[in-house]
Amino acid sequence: MKNWSKLSVYNINTEKRYAAGFPLDEDGNPTAECLDGEWDFKFVKKASDVPEGYEQPGAKAEGFTKIQVPSEWQIKGFDKPIYTNYLYPYALVQFNPLLIPHVKGYRNSAGCYMTTFNVKRTDKRVFIRFDGINSCGDIYVNGKFVGYSEDTFSPQEYDISEYVKEGENKLAVTVYRYCTGSYLEDQDMWRLSGIFRSVYLIYKPQAMIEDFYVRSVLKNDYKDARFLADVQTRIAGDLAGRKARVKVVLSKDGKVVAELSSDAEKTDKKKKYIKNKIKDLSSEITGVELWSHENPALYDVEVTLTLDGETVDVRRCKFGFREIRIVPYSDGRGPFILLNGKPLKIRGVNRHEFHPDYGHAVPKELIEADIKLCKANNITAIRNSHYPNQDVFYELCDKYGVLVMAETNLESHGLAMFLPKGKKCWKDSCVYRARNMVGRLRNHACIISWSLGNEAGFGKNFRIMKEKILEMDDTRFIHYEPDPTGKVGDVLSEMYSHVEKMPVIGENKPMRHCYALWAPVGSKYTPEMYRDLPFIECEYAHCMGNALGNFSDYWDAFRKYDRLAGGFIWDFADQSIRRKTKDGKDKWCYGGDFGDTPNAGRFAFNGIVRADRSPNPALYEVKYQHRMVDFEYSDGVMTVKNNYMFTPLDGFRCSVEYECEGKKLGEEQIAVSGEAGSVSKYNLNMPAFPEKGEVVCNVKLMLGKDELYAPAGHVVSYEQFILREYDFAPVEGKGGATVKSEGGRLVVTAADTVYTIERGEITSVKKNGKERLTSPVKPDFFRATIDNDALPQVPSIIADIFMGTSRYRNAIKTLKARKVNSEVRGDKVYVHIKWKMRTLKSLETTYIFDGEGGLDMSMAVTPRKSMERYGFTFRLGKGVDGVKFYGKGPHENYCDRATAAKLGLYEGKAEDFIHDYLYPQENGDHTGVRYAEIGGENGVKIQSVNAPFEMTVHPYTTMELHNAQHSCELGRDDRLTVNIDGKQRGVGGDTPAMACTKPHYDILPGQTHTLRVKLTF
Repeated sequence: MKNWSKLSVYNINTEKRYAAGFPLDEDGNPTAECLDGEWDFKFVKKASDVPEGYEQPGAKAEGFTKIQVPSEWQIKGFDKPIYTNYLYPYALVQFNPLLIPHVKGYRNSAGCYMTTFNVKRTDKRVFIRFDGINSCGDIYVNGKFVGYSEDTFSPQEYDISEYVKEGENKLAVTVYRYCTGSYLEDQDMWRLSGIFRSVYLIYKPQAMIEDFYVRSVLKNDYKDARFLADVQTRIAGDLAGRKARVKVVLSKDGKVVAELSSDAEKTDKKKKYIKNKIKDLSSEITGVELWSHENPALYDVEVTLTLDGETVDVRRCKFGFREIRIVPYSDGRGPFILLNGKPLKIRGVNRHEFHPDYGHAVPKELIEADIKLCKANNITAIRNSHYPNQDVFYELCDKYGVLVMAETNLESHGLAMFLPKGKKCWKDSCVYRARNMVGRLRNHACIISWSLGNEAGFGKNFRIMKEKILEMDDTRFIHYEPDPTGKVGDVLSEMYSHVEKMPVIGENKPMRHCYALWAPVGSKYTPEMYRDLPFIECEYAHCMGNALGNFSDYWDAFRKYDRLAGGFIWDFADQSIRRKTKDGKDKWCYGGDFGDTPNAGRFAFNGIVRADRSPNPALYEVKYQHRMVDFEYSDGVMTVKNNYMFTPLDGFRCSVEYECEGKKLGEEQIAVSGEAGSVSKYNLNMPAFPEKGEVVCNVKLMLGKDELYAPAGHVVSYEQFILREYDFAPVEGKGGATVKSEGGRLVVTAADTVYTIERGEITSVKKNGKERLTSPVKPDFFRATIDNDALPQVPSIIADIFMGTSRYRNAIKTLKARKVNSEVRGDKVYVHIKWKMRTLKSLETTYIFDGEGGLDMSMAVTPRKSMERYGFTFRLGKGVDGVKFYGKGPHENYCDRATAAKLGLYEGKAEDFIHDYLYPQENGDHTGVRYAEIGGENGVKIQSVNAPFEMTVHPYTTMELHNAQHSCELGRDDRLTVNIDGKQRGVGGDTPAMACTKPHYDILPGQTHTLRVKLTF
């Protein structure tokens, strides 16, 4: 049997995962050579087709081509990418648990890699390190088998000193797409393969620092600290008799803060080498600067090993003084997660290390761009979903100040009811993965929690993993979901708890917990089980397509209850692979686009940003709700509440602008101040208001100086107050309109505008003889289906039963005017229509035409079933463009995702106000609209009459938008589609790809819903 097919074999000859980093030479440069670049490569469809002997020196590279390392071969055009959520690829067993963990060799493709490297004459030991191989690899040097390892997302390192020779050496690696370890890697992601992280040749001295572990205990109200260090050395036996000494130096800005030292155990020449572990070196330090996500203060640590006073090895790392701990419920407060003694609310996001052009082989500069993007949008925590990331990610999070939940590469979602549970055959592999993560990463200040994995069921193996982790590091809290016992995780964690459940948890009431495929009824949780456990939503606000509805309701609850410690949004970026169409457009591919089966379609498009990191509109809502400063207004006084944990407001700039329906009235600067947690008040110097018009006050809090993630002037928090509300009094036009009947049509003449009404629809509007419409003004109740309405994870027929996805799309075809009455009343023409349509209890519309060409248009509708939207639709004439409106913007907003949008006067092209979701769907809505102008002089003006309306303007039809399956397929039309709505249903997002719209965001059946606007063409 091959290594990849043996459950008991998950590593051969690998070094343990250590946090010591690379050795440094006398100039402070790493003694490592990066082997990244072009390698020889051959792809084979079956494991049995790996060419025999290709790894041997002198073997010819027949059939080989070139490939870039690091990369994943599917991204480079070899083999099919596969996207699946929890169904295992066909090479593995999904439906017969008796065959687990069988891997089908005839479906297990492989990649054969070759390169050469040079070794100079040296007395040092030579190691080779692979930072990531997916899913496993057999390693050969000069034709000799060196070792094997699984655990895709952890480095694997081998001592190859006995295999190399001076001069040129051959390195060969056989990478298999699947192995038995793949059963523990069933994450919701693209299933790709290859050497996808960097490869290093490392020279280490015969007497080396093998590992070191640094930590601290904060004291005296977090002003002072005890600094502690453990150092492990490995010294060759032939160096016996030489005095070994370890020194640890802690410094800040070049100034030594502490120096620790100790002798190491003497070596024994009878042994090949001796490992010494020096524990609990310590020093008391006064006046430490603490690390936090608000102030990521870092110190330098240098560890030196000397033999008889001669320096033989030096290692370095960054270090932050910080404390993370859990405080139980007491005296009516808590429980809390405390960071440096202050209660922490996690403003987080789940992030796959993935990019549309590189797959999982993400370059450093793009990782850094992601972190800066998060920080700039008030996202200060990242969960590594669902595997450890590259070293550089944690180094950057230390630097920028991002809290990290590091997660073990362990998920068995599709088979969680069978493995790993408490089965002994899986125990060692599970522990191996946890130790790999902790051993490599435990010196990073940014990591506040170790997660045991994700959606892998539950059993004894998770208790064992926790025990092993705590033996290595006990300075972070342990996380795992699902935990039906409440005893493995140090916090209560759940994914996709509905917002209605937040008060239940916040008030420590009985509940059911951990619903999943393997536990459809969940587990009973009594108040006693979680009384002392803070709650984290490890995944929530599922942002698939046009989603993230009622996100503000979650944050209202998080702010209200001590126990609710925040959570991690699902997720950061749409997971897509970018390809080009023949005409050069970006095609954002999803499951099935490559002929891959099984696949989960577009279920990977869950990002608050698109795959290219441009914002999805949900990002604006996240930034606003994650704000750290709140503003309130009353009677000329602005109250400022500083919710930062450690940061005073003195370093920020605050501006206050006054507007009347888009016209600036004045501006003032407020010198805000106040320590973290403080509340301060400021008198506003408001300008004189005009006699009429809605007046608003816009407050912005901005960075006062450049930060690593954003320049001075970057807005971190903002608010808007309405100082005088809009006057919704009807706009009365003069009389003088006339009506006549012509062949079953009504023709209304109003000054220079002639309206034609057929079967209740306004089929023509001519202004000075020129037609303004290319499709009728008529009632409409269908919106292009959003992902949350479509239930894309289930067959469409089931989705239709549960969500009624085609209900109004089909019902609108049955819309008929059953009665049309017209009359002249007071020099105005009234046309009243009663309609009949399946799914509606009643529908009436009224058109009132005045003598100036105005059309007062109203609707009253009572649905039998919940509605997606209600209002009117029409298309303007060819070639018109331009949108100007006074309402909520500038970005799209819906009734349950509108808190970040602010009232203003916005103007641009129609293209500026739509949004291209990677999978096309309803987009571009604006709520709270008071008035709008569409299409300029040849378009239409829309005025609210008695209440704000909602509006979308699309350069395509609703059905074109609905039918498109990729954004590149959605063309543009020079005839604008205008939708005027009384309301659109919210977009939802509590549960993956299921709207779960709250009643106050829905358009409920059995109630009469109204709309009234005035149109002027």
